Amino acid sequence: MKRVVERSMSRIKDCISEALVSILSEVFKLSREDVIKLFSTGKLRVASTPDPRLGDYGVPLHTLLKDLDKNIWSEVGSELSRKLLEVASEKCNIEKAEFVNGYLNITLNHSTILRDIAEKFLTGDLLKELAGIGRGEKVIVEHTSANPVHPLHIGSGRNSVLGDVLAKLLRKLGFEVNTRFYVNDLGRQIATLVFGVQIVESANIKRPDHVKVDHWYGVVYAATNTLIELERLKRELRLRVNQALGLLENIVGILMSKSELRDLVDALITIREVLAKVHYVHSSLNLMRKLYTMCKWLGEKQLEDSNLANLIKRLLEVLSEYRKLWSEYKKYLVAELRISSTYPDLYSHLRSAIKDHESAESAIRDLMRRAERRDPEVLSLVNRVAQDVLKGFNETLSRLDIVFNGFDLESSEAIVSLAKTIVSDVSRTKYARVVGGALEVDLNSAAQDHVYIRDLFHPDQAGRFIIQRSDGTTLYITRDIAYTLYKFKVLGASRVYNVIAVEQEREQKQVKATLYILGYTREAENLHHFMYEMVHLKGMRMSGRRGVYYTIDELLVDMENCIFKKLVKERGVFKPDSEVVSKLAVANTRSLLLSVEPGKVLSLDPTKLCEYEQGIIVEYAFVRAQGILRNAFNIEPLRDRELDDKVRELLNTILVSSGRPLFSIEEKSLIELLADFDEVLIEAYRELKLNRVLEYAVKLALQFNKFYEKHPVVGERDEKIRAWRLLLVYTVFRTLAELIDVLGLPKLQKI
Repeated sequence: MKRVVERSMSRIKDCISEALVSILSEVFKLSREDVIKLFSTGKLRVASTPDPRLGDYGVPLHTLLKDLDKNIWSEVGSELSRKLLEVASEKCNIEKAEFVNGYLNITLNHSTILRDIAEKFLTGDLLKELAGIGRGEKVIVEHTSANPVHPLHIGSGRNSVLGDVLAKLLRKLGFEVNTRFYVNDLGRQIATLVFGVQIVESANIKRPDHVKVDHWYGVVYAATNTLIELERLKRELRLRVNQALGLLENIVGILMSKSELRDLVDALITIREVLAKVHYVHSSLNLMRKLYTMCKWLGEKQLEDSNLANLIKRLLEVLSEYRKLWSEYKKYLVAELRISSTYPDLYSHLRSAIKDHESAESAIRDLMRRAERRDPEVLSLVNRVAQDVLKGFNETLSRLDIVFNGFDLESSEAIVSLAKTIVSDVSRTKYARVVGGALEVDLNSAAQDHVYIRDLFHPDQAGRFIIQRSDGTTLYITRDIAYTLYKFKVLGASRVYNVIAVEQEREQKQVKATLYILGYTREAENLHHFMYEMVHLKGMRMSGRRGVYYTIDELLVDMENCIFKKLVKERGVFKPDSEVVSKLAVANTRSLLLSVEPGKVLSLDPTKLCEYEQGIIVEYAFVRAQGILRNAFNIEPLRDRELDDKVRELLNTILVSSGRPLFSIEEKSLIELLADFDEVLIEAYRELKLNRVLEYAVKLALQFNKFYEKHPVVGERDEKIRAWRLLLVYTVFRTLAELIDVLGLPKLQKI
C-alpha cells in the first residue's frame, strides 16, 4: 500500500495517521491530498499526550475545527471517535478514542500488542511472514571486491560490512543469497604490484615474520608505485620549467622592445632573475613561486599588447600546473621517506631497479598484456600474489564474521572469454565506433534510440567509453560487463546487487546501458548498484598508491583498546575476558561502519574512536535480557530450547488471569518499539538504508535499559505484573536476537 504520510519510525503512529486521513477527509469534506498536506506540514500530528490519563496519543484538531461553530465540536468529535474505532481499532490496536476540548485522545491496547508479537515469535509466524517477501528468489550480492594490492582499509571495510548486512537482511527476508568477491587480478594495479614483487623476490628479500601478508604486499605496491610516480613527476616538473622558460624568453623580448617600462620594470627584473638563476639552483620551486606571484600581478593589469597578455596567461597556466604537480610530488616524497626508513632493504633494491618512469610503465603494460593473453608464467605469478593478499583479507574479514560463497577471478577463462564475446557483440551494433584503433561505445547515440538509456543517465549525457584498447586488450569495464552476465547466466541470479562506491556510479550505468543495447534487458533492469560514500578520516587522506591508510586490522586493535580501557578504568575489571573484549570490538566496529546512511560520507576522527559505542549498547541490552530470563527460568536462553515452552506456560497463565495490566510509560514505549520490528527490516531492504536497522536496534536497547532500571522483573512481587514483564523481556530478547543476526554482531551470553 502506498504510504500517505511520511514514516515516523512508529508503525502504530503511522497506522493511526493513515486511518485519520480517510476519516478526516470524509467528516470535514476535504480531499485526501489536503489532509495529507496538513500532516506533512505538522498542522496535524499524532503526538504523545502530556498526561497518560488522557490516553497514549492525542491529535490536535483545532486547524480543522476553527471554522466550525463551537457548539457542534462535541458532535463532530464523537463522530470522529466512533469512525476511528470502527476503522482502526483492530488494525491499530486502539482500545479507546475520545474527543476532549479539540483533541482526539487515543488509548492503545498494549497488552494485545505485546501478546500478539510474543505469540508470533513462539509460532514462527513473524519470521515466516518476513521470509515470504523473498520467497526463495536467487539473489547475488557482490561486495568488498577490493583490489588485492594492499590490506583492507576502513573504506573497503565499510563496503564489506554494508554488503554483509545486506546479504544477511535479504536472507532474513527469504531470499536465496549468494555472496561473491570479485578478485581484480587484471589491470594496472595488480600488474604494478607484480612488477615490484619480481624485483623484490629476485633480490631474495623475504617478508618479515611479524608482518601480515596483505600488509607486506601493500608496502611493496606502495614503494613500487611511489618510485615510479616520483620519476614521472620529476619529468613533468622539468617539462613545466622548460615551458615556462620558453615563454619567459618571448615575454622578455616584448618587454625589452617597449619604451614605457616604468609599470613593468619589476616584472622584467623578476623574469631576468629567474632566467639567470635557473642554471645555478638545484630546485626551481622558489623561482617558480616568485614567478607565479609576478604573473598573477601582471595578469591583473590591463595590458594593451594582446600578444603579451596571451603569453602571460599561458605562463600562468603552466605555473599553476607546476604548483599542482609539486603538491603531488611532496606527498610522494613523504611516502618515500616513510617507506625507505621502515623497509630500507626493500626500498634500496626497488630504487636500484626502477631507473625511469617510461621503462617501468612499459614493463607493467607488458605484464597486463601477457596476463590477459593468458601467459602461464605471468598468470601463475599474478594468481600467487592475489591469493596471498586474499589470505590476509580473509583473516581480517573472518574476525568480522564476513564470509563469501565464492571468489571470482577477473583473470578466469570464463570472464576473459565472455569479455571477448562482449567486444565482438558490441562491434556489430550501430553504436560501435573505432577511434584511433580503439573500440568505443557511443551511448549518446543509443540514448536517442532508447528511453531506458536516456532516463538512466538523465540529466547528464550518456557519453562514450572505450571497451577495447587499440592494442586489443580489454578494460576493467569490459570485464565488469562480462562478469555481470556471468552472475546472471552462469551463477543463476535473478537479481544482482553490486555494493560499489558512489564514485563508480557512471561506470555502473555504462554496464547497464551496454547490457541493454545487447538485448539483455532483464539483466540490465535487475542489476542494482548499491552505492555508498567514502570514509573521511580526520587528519589523513588515504592513498593505497602511497601506502597511506587506516586498516581494518588497526581499527579492530584500537577498538579493543577502547573497550579494555573502559572495563579497567570505569568498571574496575582488571582482567577482562579477552574473547569478550574482542567480540565487543567487532560489534562496535561493524556498528561504526554501518552507523551512517550509505549514501552519506562517514566522517571519523580516530582520536575519538572510544566514543563510538553503538555495538556495545546493543550487546549489553541483549546480555541483560538473557540474564533476566536465565534467573527467572534457570535456563540458558541462547542454548536451551525449553525457553519457548516456559514462555508458552507464562502466556497461558496471563490469558487465564483476570484484568489488564497498567503498563508504565517505559513499558508502553518498549512495546510500541517492538511492534516496529518487521516494518524496519522491510523498509531498510526497500530503501537500501541499512543504518536504520542499527538505529532501531540501538533505540530498542536504550529503551529496554530505561525499563529495566526503573522496574523490577524477577524481583517483582505481584505475580501478574511479573508475568507480563517476563513476556516483555522475552520479546525484547527475541527481537534483539533477530536484529543481531542481521547486523552480524556476535551473540554474547555474558559480559
